[in-house]
Amino acid sequence: MEHEQRKLQALGGSLYLSLPASWSKRFHLDKGSSVDLTITDSGELRVFPGSKKIEERTATLRYDRYFFRNMMREYLYGSDVITVTKRVPFTNAERREIAAVVTNLLNLEIVEEDSQKIVIQHLKSDIPIKNLVTRMYHLTKTMMDDLCKAKRDVELLRNIIERDILVGKCYIAVIMQIRAALTTQWNRDWNLVQLLDMRLFIERIEKIGDLLKQIAQEGLSGKQIPVKDILALSSLYEQAYKGYMNTTLAVAEHFWDKDREYQKRFSQNRNVAGIYEYIKDITDLII
Repeated sequence: MEHEQRKLQALGGSLYLSLPASWSKRFHLDKGSSVDLTITDSGELRVFPGSKKIEERTATLRYDRYFFRNMMREYLYGSDVITVTKRVPFTNAERREIAAVVTNLLNLEIVEEDSQKIVIQHLKSDIPIKNLVTRMYHLTKTMMDDLCKAKRDVELLRNIIERDILVGKCYIAVIMQIRAALTTQWNRDWNLVQLLDMRLFIERIEKIGDLLKQIAQEGLSGKQIPVKDILALSSLYEQAYKGYMNTTLAVAEHFWDKDREYQKRFSQNRNVAGIYEYIKDITDLII
């Protein structure tokens, strides 16, 4: 991060401040370019480039034992086109593995392939972070609500398990956007502290989804679903989510006061206890 002090200039009764040449060059700004100004509640004046030249990012990966790790790296870096190559033809099992990775990440699609090359396109949708987080919450909230209705409904239990895949896709997509915002050092909607807190917030939601999936899997194996506990957790989860999104300190205070009572209440089932702890963690982020 660069820092410098500049003096205001007076011209025609107004005050002017010149922009750093390095910043203007970075975002391809010239005479007549638009910039957006934001005045924060704390009095900060933030300047954002109104538009910047977007260059397509491409990457070529060799298919080897590090493929999954390298694929995740390029996805999180925001690569637009990822080409996977192999010196000998892909086997059917290898093609299925690559297809499974693509399926489990949001907005990826295989657009071209031959015997030794598979091209993957990232169809970026520019869904705002807040919308993705809201989607994660609603997916996990409906997983809770449907667990209470499922009983021995095999199809519903399987649907709940499948829903967790979409939660994971949204989770990775939010991380990608947060990384992009932290890398460029600016974002119109979030400051750096909010982005770091959001990273912790979505991690809790994603882990709640994982535990709900485990409860659904146990239901498929014949175990009793703890309906009463999940109903209570669903209500607490809604309170915690709204408290965090609206910065309602009273919600955090309620959980602090009731924490021992809730811990005791939800201690009989490991997954239920884990879900409560992640809900409590969300309220700890309210400041």
